Amino acid sequence: MMKENGDIKDDNSTTYDHVIKYTGIFGGVQGITMLMGLVRNKLVALLLGTQGAALINIFNSALKFANDSTNFGVPFSAVKHIAEIHEGGDEEQLKKYACIIRTWTLFTGLMGMLIMISLSHAISYWTFENYDNTFNFILLAPAITCLSISGGELAILKGTKHLKKVALAFVFSSITALLLCIPIYYYIGLKGVVLSLLLTNAAVMLIQLYYSTKVLPWRVSMLSRNTYLEGMPMLRLGLGYIIAGVFGQGAEYIIRVLILRWGNLEDVGLYHSGYIMSVTYASMVFIAIETDYFPRLSAIKDNVKKQNATVNQQIEVCSLLISPFLILFVAAMPLIVIILFSSEFSAAVPMAICASFYMFFKAHTLPAAYLSLAHGDSKMFMLTELIYAIFIALAIPLAYRYWGLIGAGFALSTSGLLDTLIIHITYRQRYHFRFSTRLLHFYVLQFLLLAFTVWTAIQPDSWHKFCIEGIAFCISISMSIHILRRETSLLSKIYERIKARFTRK
Repeated sequence: MMKENGDIKDDNSTTYDHVIKYTGIFGGVQGITMLMGLVRNKLVALLLGTQGAALINIFNSALKFANDSTNFGVPFSAVKHIAEIHEGGDEEQLKKYACIIRTWTLFTGLMGMLIMISLSHAISYWTFENYDNTFNFILLAPAITCLSISGGELAILKGTKHLKKVALAFVFSSITALLLCIPIYYYIGLKGVVLSLLLTNAAVMLIQLYYSTKVLPWRVSMLSRNTYLEGMPMLRLGLGYIIAGVFGQGAEYIIRVLILRWGNLEDVGLYHSGYIMSVTYASMVFIAIETDYFPRLSAIKDNVKKQNATVNQQIEVCSLLISPFLILFVAAMPLIVIILFSSEFSAAVPMAICASFYMFFKAHTLPAAYLSLAHGDSKMFMLTELIYAIFIALAIPLAYRYWGLIGAGFALSTSGLLDTLIIHITYRQRYHFRFSTRLLHFYVLQFLLLAFTVWTAIQPDSWHKFCIEGIAFCISISMSIHILRRETSLLSKIYERIKARFTRK
């Protein structure tokens, strides 16, 4: 059935073609977003250097930690609740619940801002061991309100399946962020880092509001007791999400602070750039997980057979797409760091190479990890996030202290393996999830190819090295294409379109 908004076909299909379609759509959107991020990171590298990259990362980590600690998980849990109302087709109830979401996000956003302002003196000392950045954290505080509101509006768009508007909001947000940052970094330099973060988050909020208010008009009831009470069921899952967010963002914040304490500001910038290259850019493959996959999984959570089929298909698609990408990324890493950043960041290359296994394990973990959220099981979600957060908060800084950035990279990969084992063992018991071994041979071979490429990449440069890496990539992508051709009609459709275009000419 086609929705009136025309944004998406309401289809709960769990076929390969469906998964590939939305991974492609939002992967393309993420590609544009990533391109804007590439340009922005390049400008940071050229105009601000490693210190600028470090400051942006530290302030961003503090901002996200504060937001995740105070938003009660409303932007995430709201998707599940509003999607259920949307499926029922009750327009009035939909408007009412949108009001509840917006009231809560505005309330939590203002609360988070006030908390950060009141603790700005202490946060400055905890982070930098001085009080010089107290005013910077006060100036940054309104961005928490912007983040909270943006999350609520995005939840409304996702829950009502206006995925085209979600995609447009992502694209225009990334372009706007780039255009705002360029003059600030050029004219103000390091002193403009906080201002750029504040203005960027405000612009993103306005863009999200523009698209979401076209779907459901803006309305809040800040003084209505009933509005808050009716939103309480949404907070049950949200409570688990907020605690998990505190664990996750808290761990990331601790990692950067300890690297700053045991190393210097430049090392924080190098760790951040290595993380971006090995994790952030590779994660574009997973963008469809939250946007399309999670609502689809929530709708079939009570059917174990469909649940397992859906999760395993998503794992298979993620693995098929990410494996060749990682091998190519590892092989080209020395060139990539110069293109994306500058030669000043070359010291981050070994760390990024050693951390590449993290995303390979993530492909086998993330689709299954959403089961606890789809089932509304906040306790299990909190438990797995807590174990993971404790491990990375201890392992990565300690590995950095004893083995430098290379140690931090291996610790990040190890955390991915640990997370995979925890998720698959516990969720097998909890939700009767069964990992499909249908493509086990593919996973094993791709892992061996990646490991071989990583080992080759850390060897001295030679023509033999580049030939071996090229062969590994060709084998990897050939395997993925073969399985995609066997399981989907995507490649044949692309071929037919190309053939038809040339025939017309």
